[in-house]
Amino acid sequence: MVIVQAAQELLEALALAIGRGVSIDNPEGRVIAHSAHHGDADPVRAEAVLSRTVPAEVSRWQDAHGIRRATRPVHVAANPRLRMSARLCVPLLHRGTRLGYLWLIEGDRHLTVPERERAVADSQAIAALLGEGPGSRSGSSGLLRTLLTAKAPGPRAEAEAALIARGAVERDGAIRIAVVEGTAGDPARGLGDRVPGVVARAGVERHLALLLSPDARLATLAERFVPGPGVRVGVSALHPRLADARQAHRQALAAARAVRAEPGLGPVLAWERLGVYRLLAEYGHGVVTGDPLDRLRERDARGTLLATLERYLDTGCDAQETARTMHLHRTSLYYRLGRIEEITGRSLRDGRDRLELHLALKLARWTGV
Repeated sequence: MVIVQAAQELLEALALAIGRGVSIDNPEGRVIAHSAHHGDADPVRAEAVLSRTVPAEVSRWQDAHGIRRATRPVHVAANPRLRMSARLCVPLLHRGTRLGYLWLIEGDRHLTVPERERAVADSQAIAALLGEGPGSRSGSSGLLRTLLTAKAPGPRAEAEAALIARGAVERDGAIRIAVVEGTAGDPARGLGDRVPGVVARAGVERHLALLLSPDARLATLAERFVPGPGVRVGVSALHPRLADARQAHRQALAAARAVRAEPGLGPVLAWERLGVYRLLAEYGHGVVTGDPLDRLRERDARGTLLATLERYLDTGCDAQETARTMHLHRTSLYYRLGRIEEITGRSLRDGRDRLELHLALKLARWTGV
């Protein structure tokens, strides 16, 4: 498991300050980081550092002191039979999750009160780094954030490997990415809650990113993440491997943007259902010269003609359905359509003109959000 450099630096600084050897084990008893020796290395420490694994007998002795349930520092007595000196164990806890243990060799000289206080303070900082960084055990949040946002390929590859090693996804398993926008406060709040189909999540900029298993249900996402108005969820297409997560993230962002542009598509929208917005996301850059709707906007101060045109085109030019949903008499609808043709210089009986007008309407929505 990779430990972030900042956590290693904290470990070395603590060891230097108290003059003791310090190490970190993960919950399974594997040594994931250690400081330089300070003349206090006993055979157990030396073996653990070399093998990166705490011997089973030593682990049982430590467990007998209650470290698995501890939330505060625990003194572990010396064991001459195991050739093991006395130690202080400080649990590494972050957001209620046990990430591992900080070990300080005491020997015949127990830590002073200031030294214990320093160890506890540093343990909290180390736990926070482990919980949020790319080497996180609990935090698939840190791993997912690194996978989606890191510019360099190295950290992304490490995050991908760690997610696979943690069992979040299969090495060749398919994935989707979803983004949740419009939540109040911290988008990463409640990361400890389990949601079926969500295997990892992370706050990324102003949205919450979710790593989904192939069997994740959109209805479940809607029920869990859309508690009120203004919340949007965009979901990517199914991708064959975790390495495609960045592309999937872009698709999910585009889907959420489409819901912002046209709320009637949401609140949960999958990439496959984007329609024309999928083309705009992939090819549209928002630069249009000679917009066919410019003159219509100038003459349509209240926007009634624009709304009528969009509804008419959205219904496949079904006059009866357009009149019904807009509560218009058929004569009023035909009058408006005639005015639209007159002002734009386009014919609504010409498929190419209809396509041009429809695309211009959707591009305006896309670039306006």
